[in-house]
Amino acid sequence: MAFIATTSILTTIDKIIERANEVKVCQDHMKLVTTSLTRLQHRLNDSLAVLDETHSQKDLAEILKAIDEIITSCVENENLLDGMTYKDLESVLVRLQYQLAQYESSLTDDCEVRVQILSNALQDQRFCVTKSSEETLRQRLDVLEQQTNKNIIEKLRYLREKYPKTIESYLRTCIELHQWEFIPGLTSDIVAKVANFFYEISNREQMLLENEWRSSKFPIKRTFIRFKADKLTPFERNELRRLLPEDEDNMVQDVHSRREKFRKMWERLISTPYTKSVVEKGHCSQEDDINEEQFIRNKRWSIILGDPGSGKTIFVRWLVYHLAQTLLLNEQHSTNYGPLRIPILICISEFAKVLKEKPSLTLFDYIGKHKWMGKPIIDDSLISLDDLSCALQDYIQQGQALIIFDGFDEISTSDQRSKIINIIENFVDTYVQIPIDYSSFDNIYLSKLLDDPSRSGGNQLIITSRIVNYDTIALTGKFARYTIQSMDKKTIIDFVDYWFSRVHQRIIDILNLQLVNKAEKHSEALRKELDTTKDAALFEMASNLGLLSSICTICFSQLEGSPLPAGRFFQYESIVKAKLNLTLSKLENIDISQVIRILTDITSCIHQNSTSNLISNNQIKDICVQTIKISKNNASITADDIQRFDKQISEMTQIIRDNIGILVLRDESHYGFLHLAFQQYFTCLKLLEADTSKKQKFVTDGFSRDKKIQLISQLLCSHMSAQRFRVPIALALGKISSSWSQGDFDDLCYEFIQAQHEYDSFLPLGSYILINCIDDFVNYPSNDILFNVLNRLIIAAGQHEWSIVCPFLLDQITNALRKFRKDTVSLWIIEFLSEHSRHNIQTITVFCQLLEGKPHEFENIQWLDQTSCSILQSLLILDNENNGFAIDRLLVKIAFSNHQLLSSNSTTFKSFLTDKQIEINSIPVLLFPLIIALYGGLTRDGQSIAFNPSHIHRESSILTPILIRFLSANDRDKQDQNFKKLQQECLKSFVMRMENHDESLEAVDLCIATICLYNIEYIYNNLDIISNSFLRICMNRLKYISMILRQFYFTTDENDLSMEKETTKFISISINKFQFVEAARFYFLDMLNSLRSSVARLRSSSTSILLEGLSEPDKRVTLCLPNSLRNENQFLNGLLITDVQFYSNQKSCSLIHHFTKLFWPLEHSDEFGTPYRMSIALNTIPEYLLFRNDEDILTLLTFVPSHLQNLYIRLLKKKFIIINPKDSIVNSKQHLYFGHILTECLIFLSNASCKRLSILGALINLLPWLRMQLLENFGSSLLWTLAVDDSILLDIYEKKRKRPTNYETGQYMDRDTDFFKGCHLKDEKRKTIIQTNIEQEYQQLLVDLFDLYH
Repeated sequence: MAFIATTSILTTIDKIIERANEVKVCQDHMKLVTTSLTRLQHRLNDSLAVLDETHSQKDLAEILKAIDEIITSCVENENLLDGMTYKDLESVLVRLQYQLAQYESSLTDDCEVRVQILSNALQDQRFCVTKSSEETLRQRLDVLEQQTNKNIIEKLRYLREKYPKTIESYLRTCIELHQWEFIPGLTSDIVAKVANFFYEISNREQMLLENEWRSSKFPIKRTFIRFKADKLTPFERNELRRLLPEDEDNMVQDVHSRREKFRKMWERLISTPYTKSVVEKGHCSQEDDINEEQFIRNKRWSIILGDPGSGKTIFVRWLVYHLAQTLLLNEQHSTNYGPLRIPILICISEFAKVLKEKPSLTLFDYIGKHKWMGKPIIDDSLISLDDLSCALQDYIQQGQALIIFDGFDEISTSDQRSKIINIIENFVDTYVQIPIDYSSFDNIYLSKLLDDPSRSGGNQLIITSRIVNYDTIALTGKFARYTIQSMDKKTIIDFVDYWFSRVHQRIIDILNLQLVNKAEKHSEALRKELDTTKDAALFEMASNLGLLSSICTICFSQLEGSPLPAGRFFQYESIVKAKLNLTLSKLENIDISQVIRILTDITSCIHQNSTSNLISNNQIKDICVQTIKISKNNASITADDIQRFDKQISEMTQIIRDNIGILVLRDESHYGFLHLAFQQYFTCLKLLEADTSKKQKFVTDGFSRDKKIQLISQLLCSHMSAQRFRVPIALALGKISSSWSQGDFDDLCYEFIQAQHEYDSFLPLGSYILINCIDDFVNYPSNDILFNVLNRLIIAAGQHEWSIVCPFLLDQITNALRKFRKDTVSLWIIEFLSEHSRHNIQTITVFCQLLEGKPHEFENIQWLDQTSCSILQSLLILDNENNGFAIDRLLVKIAFSNHQLLSSNSTTFKSFLTDKQIEINSIPVLLFPLIIALYGGLTRDGQSIAFNPSHIHRESSILTPILIRFLSANDRDKQDQNFKKLQQECLKSFVMRMENHDESLEAVDLCIATICLYNIEYIYNNLDIISNSFLRICMNRLKYISMILRQFYFTTDENDLSMEKETTKFISISINKFQFVEAARFYFLDMLNSLRSSVARLRSSSTSILLEGLSEPDKRVTLCLPNSLRNENQFLNGLLITDVQFYSNQKSCSLIHHFTKLFWPLEHSDEFGTPYRMSIALNTIPEYLLFRNDEDILTLLTFVPSHLQNLYIRLLKKKFIIINPKDSIVNSKQHLYFGHILTECLIFLSNASCKRLSILGALINLLPWLRMQLLENFGSSLLWTLAVDDSILLDIYEKKRKRPTNYETGQYMDRDTDFFKGCHLKDEKRKTIIQTNIEQEYQQLLVDLFDLYH
């Protein structure tokens, strides 16, 4: 058989694809074929094969011929298709597409590729079929929508004409019942008082307002509700409900049966992998909030869940009102929610009551005879309930109703709960179906597409319930669940504006006056309070719609001062009582004090079981029994009272559990508080019982006030160590501060802070708690108590180094101090400093750190005055490196921010300069370093730094007389001569003190003066007269001075580039003053390193004293070697002089690692970005400082942990470490190979915090030594592990390995000008490299083993 060229087949396929694009029918299926043809094309191009019999050329020709005939038929006769239907055509195209895939798979011998080709073909088919099916369903749905719209119009007209008066009366009643709401707590006298305050109304208008307000109602116009959709599927929800344990009241009591039930429950848990999503926090989806319009339009069966007071009932009432009003107008047949439906709102708890009397009643029969909160749903006496029931039932049967069941959780007993659930499910299954007769309980896929209530019509159902309660009694159908979210800050502010606006507008409407609504002014304080509050509990309560309404009511009567009562206790008390009054006002014969007593006992019971924070149903019932017994004065219960007593207990238990909205059901039979603030408030009441319930007893039994104070103090102290009691104790102290006399309150606070506690040695717990209660105090304790508390805390902070161990405690004290009056804090500071002799240096240090505050904060300086600053200056003699010069630091900050606080007497240097009006220009420039170092006096004027005597903050008793004599001479002609006398006088005094081994503060001042006047070289040349301890004191003082200058005066903002220039200039000038001796090199390098690291730290890793926020990486300070240093060969050669000989006549510079440390970019702990540091290094540092690896063996010590560096240097000097492996042959004593250092270095580089570019640079730097020690493959493997993401690093390293090297000296034999040039490696290349490394190591191992045994 003749062969067909591949090119001929490809040409044929091209033509078929081109013609297929002209087909207008079954385009999706035709695209399947063209996609397969395109894939086949690519396969033939890649293989460059010739089609022969082995590749079934005849089969391919037949397939192409069939495709071509179908295309011809579709193009020429689109309507007839040679007698085929569209469905037949789609089937043929699918078969041809799969035949092409089979042929394509036959072109390869790889089984995996074959499977992938066929799988892709089948996946494309499924996608096409699904898309086609969905399009068909959408077309059906469009037709259905058109029919629905027509049917709805006809049915609504028919039903309206059939029941004209009945429906009209029903709708009017719905509007009247649900368009209004009352605002409880707004009594007429309060409203009149507010109206008079804002609008200055007359007495007659005030009387009118009071009379009219009693019956005043407010329209429900907005709901302020945000919904979140539940992300759990109905299947997951139903299975989770099945896993819940049964109600403990119904569980069998014998041990065997109970164990069996728990065993089955655990088996279900273990075998339920689909509950994984429940583990995630919250069930709500991460999608944006949805509004009611979206889910009502799209969901036939919906559940609205929310906490008590979240607005569930308000929302459905508003919805009923909106729909009823639209229907009554009879002008339209649809709304934004879809087709218009008649609303039917049913309260489940009312249905449950009727069901007890009529057990056989169904929901369908109940509709029309139902009530709303005891009120009839029709107010026309001429229309019977049977007529209304018949009309509403007809609407339901015609699919024209929106049925709403409110309060699904309000079912008291478990038996009735199960029965009502069955009744509701039967009702939904029968009457709330999609148009194709599927209900919520049918397991169907089509409902997702067909069930769009806004298009297909039919009844809809909405159920409201509390969140946790519903989870225990959930319906099993495919209900969409939506949770009402807590209000965010913006919504809270909007609600406050809305609430005040409508109340004020109602006042204006009643008075019928032309007034400007002043609601915004009235609500301003509350809006500000809620917008800025730091009380998380208050904000949490405000995020609840019902509680926020209560908060607005409380604020409404606060015309002056704070919008809410002072102190958290009274805020919480007002909110709780407002909520209880609102709930209990609807019930008869309920004593609010009894309810509060029960809730107080409940908190006590909960705290005894603090792990769960819950209380069981039986425990609540027991507490109600005990409370009611006490209320009856423990009178014996007669047989006639038992039934009435049981009923009272049952009612009270239900009120406490379900009605007041303070407790919520957390599982099947356990309850917890809705908000933590409620629990904390009632716990506080429990702590104060001795003050309330026993107050009368103190009087009648002759108990003294001391006994009462002791009793309350003991009760508070017994709980102070428990974290959960901290807020209740704070609330209790806040309450006592308001209701007790000042003397009693002070005595209680004293007893409280005096109480012994096991942690008092570290943290005086009583004092700590008391100082953190500042926000809760209505009246503060006396100054004596407050100062006592603060002193205790400061002493403990100094003793235990809080500034290091727990600095947040000092921050808390600072925050508390800022809430006191300024004069109170100033008095404490003066009193504390006046008694400084009683405190050790640690206490004074912490005190100064507290006043200094954060680097960029100056707020604490306002507490100081001249008296306190004068005492601080007198305490400078106590300052040293051990306390971090804390006193001086504080004085520097004072001088920087408010130098007027610093006083001076006539004998000080500051007074001399200011009183004598010494001209700054007359002071020799060489004297300024001494003056600034010892006295301060610098100030900033924008970006300029100047010396100003009024900013001097310290004094030097030894230098002041010398300086005054010098400056008083005022003889410019003899200034040089006088300056030499000054130098000699300072030097003479310094030498004399050194001979006497004086290490006083005056001696330190003289040492610094000597350094400033004679340079550091004098100190170096005369070390024999200076003790090491004194030298350390002086160096620490100089380091501190350097740090202060940088932090306060040389920190710049991101737009100021002068810092780098000034620093470079400073370094250049300093170089000229150094002689090129070893000591000078060490000191200079230490200074340069300190300056570099300090400035980098200030600019990158922390905020400066002047600027808030973090600096940008590309704006940070980088200290470079100045040109004067780079070009100064004498200095560089002096630094790089070889001073340690290790082997082969090659010496090493022991200072080179200092330079490497300064400029090498591998500082993984530094804040600089690696690319930035690398580019700076390569662009500005002489090459031989970076790549001295072949000349200096100590370079690699930079990459060895610091604690090993000195050890290795000593071992190298003593030749315990052999540099050249060949030397080990002639070395008889025990030794280590130099490879140990290199290995340690590589391990250090393997640290995860090292950046890849830094590791590359380090390995290239070390490569000659790695080569000499046969560790090249070690370095290569380190980069190989990173090559998956960045293979260019490995390529650069491997290229460097090819450079010729002298193995004797370790030096390269060529010069490399391109340090970091490479390209990305393919996987094969990477595999080859690592394989080569492994083989080389294996061969080396064989060689070593051979040498070892031979």
